[in-house]
Amino acid sequence: NPVRGQPRATGCGGSAPPAPPDKPVTLVVPNPPGGAADSLARAVAEELSRRLKQPVVVENQAGASGAIGAQRVLRAAPDGYTLLFGTTSDMVVTPIAQRGAGYAPKDFSPVALVGTTPMALVARTSLGVTDVDQLVALARSKPDGVTVGTTGASSFQAFATVALQKAAGIDLLAVPYKGGAPLATDLLGGQIDVAVMALPGAMPHVRSGKLAMLGLMVAQRLPSVAELPTVNEGRSVRGVSMQIWAALAGPPGLPAPIAERLNAAVREILVDRDFNERRTRAGDVPVAPMSVAEFARFLAAETEKYRTLAAGMKLE
Repeated sequence: NPVRGQPRATGCGGSAPPAPPDKPVTLVVPNPPGGAADSLARAVAEELSRRLKQPVVVENQAGASGAIGAQRVLRAAPDGYTLLFGTTSDMVVTPIAQRGAGYAPKDFSPVALVGTTPMALVARTSLGVTDVDQLVALARSKPDGVTVGTTGASSFQAFATVALQKAAGIDLLAVPYKGGAPLATDLLGGQIDVAVMALPGAMPHVRSGKLAMLGLMVAQRLPSVAELPTVNEGRSVRGVSMQIWAALAGPPGLPAPIAERLNAAVREILVDRDFNERRTRAGDVPVAPMSVAEFARFLAAETEKYRTLAAGMKLE
């Protein structure tokens, strides 16, 4: 059926681009409503609806660190009508860190990278450190004496913390929390020393002087916040790049023409100036459009990076 995205014969013996879907598309977001991933998913869904000429309905299905929503998509028919709006956490970290997740990163059919959210290393102001070098010096003088909050021993923040510690050659004392809200409360209250937070959530506290910005966990400064240093600019740390990315993925066996049709729509969105300006104001970082094959290679590289970090970690 060509309406469902299968190739259509042409007079010259080739195949035409697949037609748009003929019924609503469900975008499963394995996170609660109201968060950064949900906000980006709804913005992308609105843009996709216009380009696919069908409603794209966002359904939040949180739980089990993203595994519940991910498994729903993996069980769906590979027809392009049920897609995952996944992130680093639920597509890569959860299946690597949790043996009971029931799936692997390679199980998804890659479609398109959508955006990234930079992570910031921040500290309580009373700790008295203002950059990464000062934090590293303090941690080396007090092994396991500097506390770092994470949202669980197998969370993305835990992986980001391990990446920082390996790069700097330090040992921080991890304090796990059940969510970002209680972690932020204790960090602002001075009960823990440092944490890795998504930049949009950290910036209001940095601007108000309640938290110290030690650096973004990116390879190079970001044009949208060029005044903020990276953690790699001092003497102590090199090569740390830990960002939460968001992407579209489908069930196993998603036909290539359907993936390409969806990828083309996403690439149109990613070069839309108004869309990028809105997402930059929301704290996201626009990404260069990737083909399906390029995103597949990106996903494989990310999987290898997190598998390497997982070696030696005490995972849940």
